Amino acid sequence: MRHIESIINENLPEYFKDFLKLNGGLSHYERYFVDHNETVWEVKNYLNYADLFKLTEEFLQNYHRKLVPFALDMGGWHFCLCLDEGPDYETILINRWTDYLPEEQFLKIADNFEDFINGLKTEEEINLL
Repeated sequence: MRHIESIINENLPEYFKDFLKLNGGLSHYERYFVDHNETVWEVKNYLNYADLFKLTEEFLQNYHRKLVPFALDMGGWHFCLCLDEGPDYETILINRWTDYLPEEQFLKIADNFEDFINGLKTEEEINLL
């Protein structure tokens, strides 16, 4: 985690580090998130440290964004904790890579990490909606 913090020149929130220590490289049954627009997002798995480090560095160098990816969806997009200064600080963005125009590449899907994690549902729960 110190390597990631040195890249972005900022300390990661403790709750985020604790979550990654327990869940890095894993997947869960509660893997579906419904955003404010009723879009359902699926978390394939949580990233390991090597991927976190590499992608955080790439986001900073190529996009000038302080984004820390922590999970991957089924199509290769990344769920990221945004640490950019401003209104999106500590929100959850999804990086849709080159599938969208540059101004639409990063999409806010949750107001904060806690809302994202607490909002995860099982497939059965999603089918009931």
